[in-house]
Amino acid sequence: MSPKQRPRATKPRSTQREGDLLTVPVVTYRGSVKASECDHWGHLGTQYYLAKADDAQAALCCELGLAPSWLRSRNAAMVLRRNRVMFKRELRAGDAVHVRSGVREAQESTLRFCSVLYGELDTQSAVFESEARLVDRTTGIPIDLPTQAIERGVELAVSDVTFPMPQPLGNPRPPARTPPQTMLTQRGALGAWERDDTGLAPPHFMIPRFSAAMTGLMAHLGLSRPVLLSRHLGYAALDCGFEHPALLRPGQSVDIRSGVLEVRRKALRIFHQVLDTTSGDVVAAMEVVLVFFDLRARKSVVMPEEILARAGEFTPG
Repeated sequence: MSPKQRPRATKPRSTQREGDLLTVPVVTYRGSVKASECDHWGHLGTQYYLAKADDAQAALCCELGLAPSWLRSRNAAMVLRRNRVMFKRELRAGDAVHVRSGVREAQESTLRFCSVLYGELDTQSAVFESEARLVDRTTGIPIDLPTQAIERGVELAVSDVTFPMPQPLGNPRPPARTPPQTMLTQRGALGAWERDDTGLAPPHFMIPRFSAAMTGLMAHLGLSRPVLLSRHLGYAALDCGFEHPALLRPGQSVDIRSGVLEVRRKALRIFHQVLDTTSGDVVAAMEVVLVFFDLRARKSVVMPEEILARAGEFTPG
């Protein structure tokens, strides 16, 4: 099979049911939720959802023959370029979790795959649609996947029928260039600890920065943490999309600018763009559908009036 040939699987390797759970071919992570992984709202923080997905990606790469030793011998890295995360159910400290992953497509330098994070009783907690690229870790130049990885990808394929692709996040789309209506919500440099074994900063390390940016934006809209707690309100991401067009490295100085895309009755759609402070280029971005909920009932509530009144200040166009 040519390395440029796109694999198509007409018979996914595992489509049998285990109880009411439709299996994904490979268990790529198994563990539990630690108290240190929970945020100030008491549930598993977004950063650690992505950290567990990163572990699952590493295990899937090993299944494809792209083990760390193979990558190091070629100065290569499998870097995440796009990630869609759909949150289904809260997880709390002590919950047992596992991830199952399968391949959507493997061709040229690109691996597309899906992962499902399950909580106890095999309930879905999050679904990930991911795209990673094999690159030279020094230059960032794409490297073709080896033939054996593509062939193994066919064996681990899942069909779009069994695992349907998610609908787009919606319109309007985030602007390609950062508009003046955005707010500077975070500024800093990537620390030496914000890197993996490749020397690059993996996407989940950006989540605390996005979280800080979110906190700043919410406070400017009149919903600081004291105000939220006085009204027994919290907020959580329901659906997220991440883009990572450039490699991020420790020491790199970045700004985050945030804006509002859409205000719905029970949801707020916002975007963050990470800018390299030297070049001004967008090196990472996040789009998120945010919902507010009652901290006591743990149920979603109508969007607070402060959001409705001030959102237009940060809406492009």
